[in-house]
Amino acid sequence: MTGSGGLFFVPFIRPAWTAAVMCLALILLAACDRAPSAESPLRIDAIGSRAAGAIVAEALAAGLTARDAHGQIIPGLAQSWRVSDDGLSIVLRLRAAQYSDGRPILAEDVVSTLEAARKANNLTADLLAGVTGISAPLGDTIELRLSTPQPELLELLATPPLAIRAVRHPDIFAGPYIALTPAGEKPAHVNLTDLYRNQRYYAVESVKVAAASVRQAAGRDAVGRFQRGESDLVSGGRLEGFADARTLGRRATLLIEQPRELLLLLVNHQHEALADLRVRRALSLAIDRERLGATLFANATVPGVYGLTPDSRLPAISSDPLPMRQAEARELLAAAGVELPLRLAVAISQSSADADTVSAVAADLAAIGIELTLVRRSPAGHARAIKEGDFVLALTSHISPIDSPLPFLLPFRCDANRFGVCNPEADQLLSDAWVAPGLAERRAAWEQAELLWRDDIAAIGLVRPLAWTLLSPRITGFEVNASGVHRLSMLAVLPERYFR
Repeated sequence: MTGSGGLFFVPFIRPAWTAAVMCLALILLAACDRAPSAESPLRIDAIGSRAAGAIVAEALAAGLTARDAHGQIIPGLAQSWRVSDDGLSIVLRLRAAQYSDGRPILAEDVVSTLEAARKANNLTADLLAGVTGISAPLGDTIELRLSTPQPELLELLATPPLAIRAVRHPDIFAGPYIALTPAGEKPAHVNLTDLYRNQRYYAVESVKVAAASVRQAAGRDAVGRFQRGESDLVSGGRLEGFADARTLGRRATLLIEQPRELLLLLVNHQHEALADLRVRRALSLAIDRERLGATLFANATVPGVYGLTPDSRLPAISSDPLPMRQAEARELLAAAGVELPLRLAVAISQSSADADTVSAVAADLAAIGIELTLVRRSPAGHARAIKEGDFVLALTSHISPIDSPLPFLLPFRCDANRFGVCNPEADQLLSDAWVAPGLAERRAAWEQAELLWRDDIAAIGLVRPLAWTLLSPRITGFEVNASGVHRLSMLAVLPERYFR
């Protein structure tokens, strides 16, 4: 998935057919040589296309590194690695492994995959900017040369965009699962995907769930299906469906975590009124972020965010009472010569959760004479509008696949957006960080760049949303973690006899 908030490539897959028809019609992944499983598939409902796509992508992917159930980095296709004393070289030793069609995974596949990722026009390529060279000095050895120490790179290597592909067969995967897909077709979205254990996966003995069906669902529908026993796991929940999930009966198990994610309002600096920094500051001052988390999630501990990263340093104004901040906001609007009421359009997706969020923000802005109107689009249309800068204000979320502020900051570079945000000094700080002598210097550059964008109101941070999961008590191996990633291959299902 790409876009302002999307950090993962997702191989979207058309709903699976019956095994008999598929074995006649499909050639992808040599699916017909697998034995049918006697087990019932694990039934997963994913909230929205992003969550569904992420589950499928993680299931198909095999990277040089991997994540365990706790989100910690463990060996993947690389059975071991060594980081040089100066942090400028990582040497990885490959294990003997195969793709799902039986082809061996070669060092040249690894080099080809990583080189292609470096040349792509997406966020993953930007995160690889500090990799200066990739080579295979031996048949089972890969060396990555770096411009600066990058401990986060090992985590990045575990993400689906860097899943290793065969040089001449990029549609063949090596992960723990295969998905039956009509040959040559690339559907636009996921509705229902059937996954089956890949018998050629290098750690197939550790994959306890033999088959799974991943269904894309709306929040309330997914909660209802779980209540009726029609699904075993509901994943990817945010605000949508949260109220329903919280009121489930005893059969449900609700798990809550706080992933590396930020909900924010993008601000189009090219709009006539918002081109004035005083107006942008007025909007940011007027919003009660402390109340917002409690209003949306019924949880007073959900933190408000004033910056562009989840761990942004709080500005001095965050301790001022809201009436004081809103009085200052009205003064800024008056100094800017704004005629009230000022009407601004907010782009959102068709999700009811988006509408609820903007409604809560609108109540604060109304106190300073700003009225919001909604522009609703499909999820794809909303992402396209953000990419093209076709909005005045836009509600979005930024998510990081790695423990780094970079994925939150890179979208605000001058050449990375079409909504007029451009601060050359901040861009230069990010560039300088790629040649910093150490991690402390890199972090200092990132923090200074964020302060520049925050002071310019490149966007208005709102809250760190909670993520929720509904989990059958029969499922084990699911662990709440900061990465928010829960690989299907880490799960197991207890026999029914334990619950009679």
